[in-house]
Amino acid sequence: MNGRLVRVTIANRQSLWPPHVRLGFTRKDREPAVVLRSPAIDDAAQGVLYCWIPKGCLDLHLTDGEHGHTADALSITSVRTVSLIELGLRALFKNPVKLLAIAKLFVAGNERGVSFRFARLADELNALPYSRWLERHRSLAAAETGLLQPPQQIILVTFEKASYAQMAASMSSLERQTWGNHLIVERRDLRRLRSEREGEPYLWLHVPAGGILANDALERLARPFSSPDVSVVYCDEDRIGFAGRRHSPFLKPSWSPLLAQSGWLPLEGALVRLSAVPGEVDLETANVAEVVLAVAGSSGLSIRHLPQILLSRSKARRRSGGPHKPTPTAQSKLKVTVIIPIRDRPDLLAACMDGLRSRTEGAELDVVIVDNDSRQQDTLNLLQSLHSRGEVRTIGMPGRFNFARACNLGVEVARHDLVLLLNNDVDPISPDWLVQMSAEMSDETVGVVGAYLLYPDGFVQHAGVTVGAGSIARHSFSFIHPNGGEDRGLLKERRDVSAVTAACLLTNRQLWRSVGGMDEDRLAVAFNDVDYCLKLRRMHKRIIWTPHAKLWHRESVSRGKDDTEEKARRFAHEEATMYHRWGPLLRKDPFHNPNLSTVAEDFVLEAFPEHLGARSAFWD
Repeated sequence: MNGRLVRVTIANRQSLWPPHVRLGFTRKDREPAVVLRSPAIDDAAQGVLYCWIPKGCLDLHLTDGEHGHTADALSITSVRTVSLIELGLRALFKNPVKLLAIAKLFVAGNERGVSFRFARLADELNALPYSRWLERHRSLAAAETGLLQPPQQIILVTFEKASYAQMAASMSSLERQTWGNHLIVERRDLRRLRSEREGEPYLWLHVPAGGILANDALERLARPFSSPDVSVVYCDEDRIGFAGRRHSPFLKPSWSPLLAQSGWLPLEGALVRLSAVPGEVDLETANVAEVVLAVAGSSGLSIRHLPQILLSRSKARRRSGGPHKPTPTAQSKLKVTVIIPIRDRPDLLAACMDGLRSRTEGAELDVVIVDNDSRQQDTLNLLQSLHSRGEVRTIGMPGRFNFARACNLGVEVARHDLVLLLNNDVDPISPDWLVQMSAEMSDETVGVVGAYLLYPDGFVQHAGVTVGAGSIARHSFSFIHPNGGEDRGLLKERRDVSAVTAACLLTNRQLWRSVGGMDEDRLAVAFNDVDYCLKLRRMHKRIIWTPHAKLWHRESVSRGKDDTEEKARRFAHEEATMYHRWGPLLRKDPFHNPNLSTVAEDFVLEAFPEHLGARSAFWD
């Protein structure tokens, strides 16, 4: 692993910590030049941060994190190197399950996975206990929500049937609300009340059985309705256990209709503008998810997620549905142009073509091979054989390897509207993979579909992309095992994401042309797929990841990263391009909850969360 693991101790000369204190390390000839880490807080006088400092770090300094200013009341008192043994012992004490997962990677010979997860594990040691984290979260969230003027609407509150004790707890929390303009009603009265007060529309909130609202929950949920464009606001939640102990935070993504349909995304406790509910919806019998889905319509632009924990449940939520596959539309045989950039490696190409031939059903394929100066005789023989059988068309692309240019050339000659970008080291597992991907594209709001890619040892290679993780972006759930329980069920769910990898990416030829395809001048190798997805999201097109298109990705897991000086310079240039092109948006992935770290692994609490205001699935 390139770099070193350190433990940094920070002294504080004030009684309170600055709201967004960060430790920054400066990188040589890189953009962003400063990468930030969040320290854990031991007490009012000291902070501690474990972090993996990559090779090339120039210095460590303290900053307020938001504006890059030095935090004058703070100082670094010590920096010492931490051995992997110490890291392992601390992780064993704090989270032995994660250490066991890394051990499984080690046994499987997955060296890159072990390296990746050890680096993330170091940052996970900074996570605060939930009770202490929640105290800070409340103050940060209240400050951000309070910037909005409260609307004047009355909130109608209904309750799910519950035991006497549960109902008493829910009613008690309602009595403590800072928002006094609310009425308790029966669901059968909602339709009548809506029709009586059309000029002064009500807001509606349905409390689940045993649900306990934070004291200012109604006020925080109502404030975003000061904008007439908002129809629904839903919040994060947790569980409340013995003696009122709060635990098990459920931190949600921005609006994803697929997750709402399956029941993975709970919406009880959402605040709904009644006038936005279509007339055909039965407000007495429909569950809250059905109501919100009806309000969302085709775009979902009026749905807001408030990343604040305002609802606590006394017991685990009940899922209303379950993972499901889309229903392919009835049509003539599916037609797809498949674009495969190559440079030699005939063994990989032969396996990829065999998968397209024998493990891809329901599709007529137009396969375009973009050949970047292949020299091996076996490669030339294979291409000749495939061409003579009419299985492929070949386009030459001489010169330096440029993945973006290869894809642009392939799309330019595509015969079909649906275009699939496919790496030569990807091999189908489920025969209906392409049918499942194309079914997602039948929704006109969808611009790109990505697949579920696994390493040959069964660990996850790709399950969507989180922008802002790392320096620019990284794959979600990298190097976890699908059966390890670390994904909280998301690896079984079709869902909206901000980007997917071009190793297996389905899109539409017209959309490709409308945004100019991939940037072959400034993003020749890295981040071109992320950039393409973000350009489509700017057009309010959705990016979907589906677990029902499952393929092997035979990218080597035993070799280290290629770190030649030329490749490092090229990567730094492409990293800087993305940073300057997308700027602050990279820190606001709608489908990554801001209460979760973008440095540590998935579902690790961020010590100093930012951007806790109501947010849309698309950048405002």
